[in-house]
Amino acid sequence: MEFTVRLADVNIRVVSLYDEVHELCRDYLTDGEPEFTVTTAPDDITYEKEVNIREAMVEGIPVVEYPDSYLETLAVYRKIVAGLMDKGIMLMHGAVIAVGDKAWLFTAPSGTGKTTHINLWLENIPGSYVVNGDKPLIRVGESPIVYGTPWAGKEGLNKNVGVNLCGIVLLDRGAENEIEKVSFSQIMPVLIQQSYRPKTREGVQKSMNLLCELCKNIPLYHLHCNMLPDAAWTVYNTVRFC
Repeated sequence: MEFTVRLADVNIRVVSLYDEVHELCRDYLTDGEPEFTVTTAPDDITYEKEVNIREAMVEGIPVVEYPDSYLETLAVYRKIVAGLMDKGIMLMHGAVIAVGDKAWLFTAPSGTGKTTHINLWLENIPGSYVVNGDKPLIRVGESPIVYGTPWAGKEGLNKNVGVNLCGIVLLDRGAENEIEKVSFSQIMPVLIQQSYRPKTREGVQKSMNLLCELCKNIPLYHLHCNMLPDAAWTVYNTVRFC
């Protein structure tokens, strides 16, 4: 299977073993000339299986045996993200919610409540919409842009758009709703953990450079929140003026 997908305003040719990744990317397909190509092989699927086992062991949960076609979708995105880093584009795990032409990325360890929080925005903040629910791409620069992608978590929430990224919010559960602006150094360990980091030393350095550049150009926040509607308003009434 061969096709071209447009992600973060870059055309990428994909050569895959299975059809599932083509179906996943159906809303992002293009006839444009590709800027680079990613190709998968059985070894890439084996690698994703090994990653899945390691992550399950770390989290102390049962290993799920995913089909090879699904694992290939992960391998394809891993290769796409690695190629996009040379174009100043990075991946950060998080849920992105937008209002108009402004978006905010909520990041936190898995299970903290990112999806629940952005659903509070959808239910309470007029005009809000999800750009991506799990694995957005960010074009780093003086005015960063965050993009929807087909890789959007279990719920599949995504929109094929690019929106101005106006802040990153580290989310924690709390009894009360409180948000404060913080420095990069205060939340750096979590942001590093949530950013895609290739296996090579060179790749890790590229990732760190992009993350540092990104965090110089947008405000960063730490949010303690419950899962009541006021949590969404507490954040929105703070970040919309930045």
